Amino acid sequence: MGSSEDGGNFTNISVEEHYSVSQSSPGGQYVGPTEEISTAAEALIGRSTTLTEALKAAAMNVGHKPVETTDVAAIKEVETRAVGDNIEDDRGGVTAVASEAVARNEKIGKKDEKTNLSDVIAEIDVKVTRDKSVTSEDAEAVVQAELNHSPFNHIIPGGVAESVAAAYKLNRNPSF
Repeated sequence: MGSSEDGGNFTNISVEEHYSVSQSSPGGQYVGPTEEISTAAEALIGRSTTLTEALKAAAMNVGHKPVETTDVAAIKEVETRAVGDNIEDDRGGVTAVASEAVARNEKIGKKDEKTNLSDVIAEIDVKVTRDKSVTSEDAEAVVQAELNHSPFNHIIPGGVAESVAAAYKLNRNPSF
């Protein structure tokens, strides 16, 4: 279970119940199911719904935003699940690139000079050599990783966690 600075708690995140996992309240609690398809799901329609495809969808949706710690946590979870538990951050994987980008971004004042999410994910096909279809366990773990590292206890709409959840939903029900 996680908690927010304002005392809200979140527990047992279930992607099964939510089409758009960004529907949350300030305390990190989800506000009921929604029938709306997210922008992340729209970006994945007609594409393979693997973990790396979900990262590419996030880059399409919010790639213009500077990479943040929440992105690194979600990317690390995606990369770990795509290639197995044996990722090595110091070997130039996507997680390592994202971590370096966050460190660099913290030193840069101008937003337009910071490294964006799309810059980090641009070479994912080269950096991640194995991949797999997104499962509910993958989606729930990525959402939880992003929530655990969010200073505001929410996931980024259209970001990594929402894109992975959308990929799972498309895998489960391709007729979306």
